[in-house]
Amino acid sequence: MNNIKVSVVVPIYNAEKYLVETMESIIHQSLKSIEIICVDDGSTDDSLTILKQYENQDSRIIVLQQKNMYAGVARNHALDIAHGKYVVFWDADDIFEKNALESMYKKCEKDQADLCVCAANRYDTLTQTVIKTGTYLKKEKLPEHIPFSRKTHPRYIFNFSTNVPWNKMWKRSFIEKYHLRFQNLKQANDTYFSMMSYFLAERITIVDKPLINYRINNQQSLTGKASETVFCSYQAYYQVYKSLKDEPDFCKEVKQSFDNRLINGMLYSLKTQTLIQSFMNIYAKLQQDLIRDFQIPSQLDQSYFYVPKDYHDFKDVMTLTPNQFLLSQYQSVNQDIYTRGRKIPYRIYYTLYYSKIWKVCSKIKEKIKKL
Repeated sequence: MNNIKVSVVVPIYNAEKYLVETMESIIHQSLKSIEIICVDDGSTDDSLTILKQYENQDSRIIVLQQKNMYAGVARNHALDIAHGKYVVFWDADDIFEKNALESMYKKCEKDQADLCVCAANRYDTLTQTVIKTGTYLKKEKLPEHIPFSRKTHPRYIFNFSTNVPWNKMWKRSFIEKYHLRFQNLKQANDTYFSMMSYFLAERITIVDKPLINYRINNQQSLTGKASETVFCSYQAYYQVYKSLKDEPDFCKEVKQSFDNRLINGMLYSLKTQTLIQSFMNIYAKLQQDLIRDFQIPSQLDQSYFYVPKDYHDFKDVMTLTPNQFLLSQYQSVNQDIYTRGRKIPYRIYYTLYYSKIWKVCSKIKEKIKKL
């Protein structure tokens, strides 16, 4: 057990559609001295059967079972038995580059890092295309010198990446030192774990190549079910704030970084609601409690915000009714479409737009024919 370099933790819930593809991309990693801890979170499909087959074929695979208590509890369950020097938390529907573990492991060793963060792409299930994005590693918010920490890079310590766990590798001794665990929440259970890691890590390093392909347009993903878990994200950020607000290093710059991460996250939560009552509930919560609960300065100018649109949207949420806010968002989208249309001739713009739709429809028709 002492020679295990990385523990790969994978929580699984009803992932049979993509599980084989994901497991294949894990077991064929170029770094071989790994253990793969799969936690079935009470699946009702054939996920467990698939996992058991892999466990019988590969001695590195350990399958655990629990009743449906969500990904955070599943990850904690696996952490309790992990032996690797480092740990990654990967999802059961994503695809990983063959050298992902090796690249991050070597970077951690070279920089003696507590935490390594890599770039990632999105994989569109509907169109079966890879979409390049800078969302998961924002290079413009990275310092000149790597590795870094809250002490050397306080202004953007919470903003150079998102809170997702799957593009990160942790030193396990660091996790144990600070008793870090995922929250028992249906959604946003990774917020506390990731943000506390950003703040506590003495050495953070990065791999600026995309090593993960994050699957989007997956209807089973919790990302698409925000209205079922309307206050999870708020609760997660509040727990982070309670843990950090009295820390000596939670200085003015770190607080600004936190506020920007918080407001961006809350606006995202608001805009991803699919039920009107859920939207109204979170809107009222933000308008009534956000400034008080997180001690956000009541008078903020645009220079405080890292994303200009966040400033305008935050101001609107604090001053407008929900209906007025939705109208403002609608007008903003219309203006954006108009601006884009003016940058390129309308005929070309709409030809490009509808050609994408046609490709998607064609693929759907082919699937229907096969069925």
